[in-house]
Amino acid sequence: MPFTDRARIHVEGGHGGEGGLSFRREARVPKGGPDGGNGGRGGDVIIVADDQVTDLSRFRHAVHHKAEAGSNGERRIRHGRQGADSEIHVPPGTRIIRDDAVIAEVRKSGDRVTVARGGNGGVGNRVFRSSTHQAPRETVPGGSGEATWLALELRLPIEVAIVGLPNSGKSALLVALTGAAASVAPYPHSTREPAFGPLVDEDLEIHVIADLPGVAADGQQRQDGFLSQCERADVILHCVDASLEEPPAPDRIAMVDQAIAEFASERAQRIVVATFGDPSQAPTWADLAVDSVDGRGIPDLQAAVIGALGVTAR
Repeated sequence: MPFTDRARIHVEGGHGGEGGLSFRREARVPKGGPDGGNGGRGGDVIIVADDQVTDLSRFRHAVHHKAEAGSNGERRIRHGRQGADSEIHVPPGTRIIRDDAVIAEVRKSGDRVTVARGGNGGVGNRVFRSSTHQAPRETVPGGSGEATWLALELRLPIEVAIVGLPNSGKSALLVALTGAAASVAPYPHSTREPAFGPLVDEDLEIHVIADLPGVAADGQQRQDGFLSQCERADVILHCVDASLEEPPAPDRIAMVDQAIAEFASERAQRIVVATFGDPSQAPTWADLAVDSVDGRGIPDLQAAVIGALGVTAR
């Protein structure tokens, strides 16, 4: 199933169990007495971060999530059982949005957020007994669970984001930098979903690099793109095809900068990389030039990325 970083789900807490209406029957106690138990509370709906889950694709079909209802109160003052909670497992880094406002975020595996509480259990007629009210028939019904629609948005823990216009060499650069098995093809939009690779520094620390599709040839955001994933990136590698003369490279750079402006962090370090040109002669508009096929310029770029990551960390 395609990688998915956005989803919409409906959650509902379990209904509270009904309060019991019952009268005990005992030998030599002709009128007995009220003995209806209380209903059990409904279960909650809980969102749980799970590092075994990689994206939100399962919610394309699993839209409705409801916790178990509480059991009804029974005779002999037997209280109803509480309904089981419903857990929704999502990847770490998932934001929970209700009415266009972020209400919570589960950042690391094991984080839990209750998003819909179960209804309170009802009250049995035993509670209403008094000296002047020996045979009450009053009960309180169980309460309804909370119900709402939620939007889920995944923000991956990407440290380095590769962006650029179609066919600017993004996938080839990811392969050259990390050895990732990314798809490289000589036609536009060959990358349909984010591709990832590891960059290891001299301290053997692993940094996650991602090739993020999402910019169309005219510089507009693609509806099926993933530019929002650059939000947490500390470094942005902007690939620009040096072999093209039109439109001018500065104009192409500005187009992509505008496309990612609403997502990229202001603190992120930007490195403009000239591709499909002479790595020994970087254009004036580029920070570095590389040849992803024969590897020329790649060591310098790796060093620049690791250096930028160190600056951002400080």
